[in-house]
Amino acid sequence: MSDKTSDLEERVRRIKGNTPEKVDALNDLAWDVSADHPQKALDTSLFALQMARDLSYEKGEAMALANLGFAHYLFSDHETALARALEATVMFKKLGAVRGRARSLLVVASVHQSLGDYDRGLAAAYEGLKLVRETGDKAFEGWSLNGIGGAYHDMGDYERALEHHRQSLRIFEEEGHTIGKARALNGIGTVYQSMEKYDQATEYHEKSLALFRSVNNLLGEARALNDLGLIHQHVGDYDKALEFLTRSLELRNKAGNRQAKSTSLINLGNLYVAKNEVNKAFEVLHRALTIAMEIKAKPRVYQANLSLSEAHALNGDYEYALQHYKIYQQVKEEVAGDQASSRIKNLEIALETEQAQKEAEISRLRNVELKEKNQQLRSLLRELRETQVQLVQSEKMAALGKLVAGVVHELNSPLGAINSAIDVSARRIGRIVEALENGGTINELRNGANLKEMLAMLVSDHDVTLAASKRITKIVNSLKSFVQLDRATFQDTDLHEGIDNTLMLVKHDFENRIKLVKEYGTIPRVRSNPGELNQVFIALLSNAVQAIEGVGTITIRTFMKSGKAHLAFSDTGVGMSPEQMEKLFEPAISRRGARAKAGLGLFTSYNIIKKHGGDIEVNSEVGKGTTFTLRLPAEGGL
Repeated sequence: MSDKTSDLEERVRRIKGNTPEKVDALNDLAWDVSADHPQKALDTSLFALQMARDLSYEKGEAMALANLGFAHYLFSDHETALARALEATVMFKKLGAVRGRARSLLVVASVHQSLGDYDRGLAAAYEGLKLVRETGDKAFEGWSLNGIGGAYHDMGDYERALEHHRQSLRIFEEEGHTIGKARALNGIGTVYQSMEKYDQATEYHEKSLALFRSVNNLLGEARALNDLGLIHQHVGDYDKALEFLTRSLELRNKAGNRQAKSTSLINLGNLYVAKNEVNKAFEVLHRALTIAMEIKAKPRVYQANLSLSEAHALNGDYEYALQHYKIYQQVKEEVAGDQASSRIKNLEIALETEQAQKEAEISRLRNVELKEKNQQLRSLLRELRETQVQLVQSEKMAALGKLVAGVVHELNSPLGAINSAIDVSARRIGRIVEALENGGTINELRNGANLKEMLAMLVSDHDVTLAASKRITKIVNSLKSFVQLDRATFQDTDLHEGIDNTLMLVKHDFENRIKLVKEYGTIPRVRSNPGELNQVFIALLSNAVQAIEGVGTITIRTFMKSGKAHLAFSDTGVGMSPEQMEKLFEPAISRRGARAKAGLGLFTSYNIIKKHGGDIEVNSEVGKGTTFTLRLPAEGGL
């Protein structure tokens, strides 16, 4: 038992009662012991799962499911392992738990790889690797790389297998992770073994074996012994090969790993065939085939059938040899098809891993030109976004300028009246002062016609000034209500008030040629941003004014229908063709000489109404006018 395992067990004992903290401790313990003691991992995970469900602790439940999946995988119960791991993956994604999701994906990848489904295995492995790198867990990254290296080895892509195993070894060495280092050394040795570089393979396997034994890792020791036994068989040392393979099978029987057990049995069967001990070969190979079929491990199924075909041929039973060979070919073609598709899929998956992996794949598979084009597209997209911001700002400034011009126009008349009244009053006051200085008695002045006339004119000027002042106050209040400077972004809004405030600021555009008709119905207050809705009103009214070339009418109707507030703005203008209406809400740029103008009013209005959960309907006919109808959701509508 390692020091880490002892610490974890002590941590579990220290936590009293059933708490989320205890669930976490149990899950950490289950994961730590899984490689050496899969049954203990299974029992601990089941205990953690039940406790997490009793506590409604979803993260702990998901981690227990992932650990269960790994334990079932080690027992070669692939169907249960995959079900538990996928269930955990869904829960972790919902919870946003990156580390947990990476762990469950590692289990998914391992199961698919064991079943010969390299396409799905690599997809899950690369997705998990990307998440692992986000967490910064280097040891976990090492295990992920080691698993990917194993997948590439099974596919026959030895260069990539070596690359990933070496990356894994560097990480485990930096982290001081003994079992991980041993596993990476074994992976490198296995690749060299498949490349028939037996001296190099032996060197790595012996280093791996020593490390596994130093930490009493039985499954790791069995793996190294099995690989060394195969090397001895290849070089013709059958006695040594039998010793190593038999010891490996004993350890795998003890650990209860059925998939590894089937591998050892196939290797022993091949050794007995090489030694011409056919009966012993039949016995172990049939056991291997039974296990492989039960756990649905396709690579082991076709390997066992191939070995049985060779054993029957050696025994002169060519009919049975042919039967097993046909099964071998059939299953191998299924796996080969998976391998071919996984290679294609892997090119896509690699592009979605971290940037270093992406650039490595691009330079190898796509070349530098694709990368440069992607950079150009990113730069162009950035420029387009900046231009869009500038155009929107330009449209806002144009609308502001128009609004200011309208306010100035509305203020000019009352300000002119006030200035005129002040001027007249000043002259009348001067004449009154003069009369007082040069006049006779008070009674004479009181009875004089000039003084009464001048006082009457002062009163009149006061009335003019007061009326003009009220007019200015009304305009300022309308402007303040229009922009809603002192209110929250979203609030219950009186739509009629918003329309009236907008009309106060733009009615100078009507001059004496446009008649305004208001047909307000009963509509409730609407939850909205009043400032943004006023922006829509001014855009629609401005468009209506521009559409009427001579004398005409603008009609504003409001009513409730289907639970929505409807605001219809109609004009008797020139109307639009179907072609014009198709591009009505698209941003447009028009040119006059060297100057360009952005037309974003309706584009902005459309987005504002969509933002409020509403929509805009447009009906128009050339020569007869246009109607824009806004539909806004209104609670408690008629």
